[in-house]
Amino acid sequence: MSHRLALLALVVALAGGCSNDWRTDMWYQPSVRPEDAPRPAPEHSVPLWAGRLLADRDDADTLARPSPATAASVAHGMALFAERCAACHGPEGHGGGPVSKFFPPAPDLAYSTIRARSDGFIYGTITFGGRAMPAQAEGLTPRDRWDLVDFVRDVQSRTAGGGK
Repeated sequence: MSHRLALLALVVALAGGCSNDWRTDMWYQPSVRPEDAPRPAPEHSVPLWAGRLLADRDDADTLARPSPATAASVAHGMALFAERCAACHGPEGHGGGPVSKFFPPAPDLAYSTIRARSDGFIYGTITFGGRAMPAQAEGLTPRDRWDLVDFVRDVQSRTAGGGK
């Protein structure tokens, strides 16, 4: 009888150590739900593609243009402007786009106050938006945004004076 009792005690002890994590089929595997955010980056880590960290358009004020404006960059900026900006700023960049009928009008890009802004500030405004302007960074590479800056400067250079 003691032999059976010892065997029973051994079975109870071994069964108590079992848990449900022994299953290996796919139904019971851990998974990440679509609404779960990815894990945050480790503290003090820097992504390989990292440039200067910008929090808002004021941080971009001192950014320098990575390369000088060319005819190709201005032409690319003009194409981007036509598809993304002309609805508010008008087809030539002087305001009066069709959206201005429903929202506060977008400024003329040749105004003296906009001319006085740095290239970095204009880049930051495109990236983060302005008072009534939504951010335009999504879907635009940094090179695209600099091409838009080149186009804005081209509009300003073709306009005498500069408005208000």
